[in-house]
Amino acid sequence: MTFDELDRLLEVEDIQMSAAEVHGILCGRLAGGERLDANALKSALLESLATEEEMIDNAFDSLRDLYESSLAALEDESLGFSPLLPPDEADLGKRIQALGEWCEGFISGLGDSRIAGQAALSEDAMGALRDMTAIAQVDFEGDGEEEDEADFAELVEFVRVTVMLVFVERGSLAASTSDAPRTLH
Repeated sequence: MTFDELDRLLEVEDIQMSAAEVHGILCGRLAGGERLDANALKSALLESLATEEEMIDNAFDSLRDLYESSLAALEDESLGFSPLLPPDEADLGKRIQALGEWCEGFISGLGDSRIAGQAALSEDAMGALRDMTAIAQVDFEGDGEEEDEADFAELVEFVRVTVMLVFVERGSLAASTSDAPRTLH
């Protein structure tokens, strides 16, 4: 699903969040270790998106597909994960705003994850999350020159690497321990 497709879906269903923020929330929950079946995902979406059940029902198949494709990208050994942002052709100010919204959603989703408090993060990951919180407050004051584009690309790469670091440290560990069958002796 592209950024524009998700944006249209949210608009049609009158879900009052940006496409970037919704994707960030889903990725935050995944990085926090949640692996949700359909019913649990629906409940999580209702909680995180703070919207009516009917709106979630109408958009659920697409949101579930986005959740699953995000998990697959995070698990991809070729490091193919990327935050869902407006295309490169979009105005730089719009892309910067979307990156801030994505980061805000990620931090929120990480906090909403049920496993978030159960595993400690490294100093590097904690520092990167603090920086990501600052990025969520970003405001564009440039004029869209090449230097601004390069700075934006660096921020996106920083966010991408931070998400994968948190996913590896917290998400994959939590998933392997929570999904593992327990044997009684």
